[in-house]
Amino acid sequence: MTNTHEQAMHHIYRQVLERLLEHMTQGQRAALQLLIQRLVVSAGGIEYVGQFQLVVVHGTDRDSALLMACLRAAQLSIAQRAPATFRLRVLVTSLPASSADSLKFHERCFSTLFLQDDPRVELLMIEGHEVVPFNSRPVVSVRAWARPRESLLLFGHLNGGRPDALFGSRLHLQLAQAFAHTLECHDGALALLTLIPERQRRRYLAWCRRCLRLAGEPGLNASAVDIARLAEAIARLQGVAGAPFETSSGATRQASGQSAFRVIGVDDLIRHEGPSEQLERMLNTRFADAVSEAPLAAYFEIDALAQLRYVRARMLLRRRQGKSQPLGLNRHGAGPLALISDHGRARVLPILHLHQQQLICLLYAPFADYGRRLLGFVECFHPRMLVALPYLHRALRGDACPEGVKQWLREVSGLSLAQLKAVYARRVGQPAMRLLANLAKRDLALRLLEKPVQRSEKSP
Repeated sequence: MTNTHEQAMHHIYRQVLERLLEHMTQGQRAALQLLIQRLVVSAGGIEYVGQFQLVVVHGTDRDSALLMACLRAAQLSIAQRAPATFRLRVLVTSLPASSADSLKFHERCFSTLFLQDDPRVELLMIEGHEVVPFNSRPVVSVRAWARPRESLLLFGHLNGGRPDALFGSRLHLQLAQAFAHTLECHDGALALLTLIPERQRRRYLAWCRRCLRLAGEPGLNASAVDIARLAEAIARLQGVAGAPFETSSGATRQASGQSAFRVIGVDDLIRHEGPSEQLERMLNTRFADAVSEAPLAAYFEIDALAQLRYVRARMLLRRRQGKSQPLGLNRHGAGPLALISDHGRARVLPILHLHQQQLICLLYAPFADYGRRLLGFVECFHPRMLVALPYLHRALRGDACPEGVKQWLREVSGLSLAQLKAVYARRVGQPAMRLLANLAKRDLALRLLEKPVQRSEKSP
């Protein structure tokens, strides 16, 4: 970087800081000074702050934007007072997949704060099971999303296909896996900065420990939790839940010998009190009122859950009114899963490459328990296959049957025949079965779901 370019960038950063301070209230500016003090102390002093790296999980809510604005102001303020400032590693998170609207939100926020061209800031996002550099216009890769798609299908077929279970506590494993990847390859001191209150963090840790016990993973010290080790352990559970029929090798990755990882809670400093209209105008973003009680709700695409509920409601309507009732899922001749788009919301589920018939099959979950609900599924949604019902059972048992039957099963479910046969007979080991059952019991806020009513064969 030439000296002229460095001076120009320094001038731009100073302008960004001035704009941030101008749009902050007096209380926010006071909280900013306390935040700077806390970060300097955590780094071990102003002389070590340049070796300090902060990890932030960035959601799509007002609090996430406020935290990012305050962190940017703190980073630029320290840069004016000290030879070096702390570095930022930001993980953009919208699970199960980021919609176009979410990516546009992050793009506006990052551009306003001038983060994308700053070498002290690393912006990351989740693509399938990998963490990649942030891109507001990513090329959707079938290969990248193959494993998350397969995990969703297997989990749904083994657990009744309930929407609140499909997009419930299971997604927290995917979040932990992405977080574990984010902690890799760092130098110097590393810390997670979070707005989640300590009480909610403890509740989340208790749920994580229970999942680890059910899966037979070694326990963690209750008095002093190493967040990096915990994230790695929960990430391994994502592998178990995503491939429940595979035998675990038992190999566990050892914790790195790098410096200890810490958690810095700042909920007491950056506490949102009513809409921050000035900062919202600066970030060019309007926020809807929060509708979820989940402490981590900002890291998930709530619209995806609404899509599943919409499809299920249409399926229930067909069951009541007969198979002649159209599902009405494709609107205006759009492609598969053109759902709840009346308000212009971007659709998430197509990123997972789920077609309409595969989603309906997932929510009905007809194959488990030796095809207990297969007859009702075929009668309601594929009546032309009624004549082939005995062959469907033969294929799922592994007996000889026409190739066309096997092909139909693969197309309608989105799974391989080997996976369908395993679902049919529930060939799942005990650790994986206990983990899956526990995940299916809790929603996105980790609240217990109501026990499913014992339904007849024809009920979805």
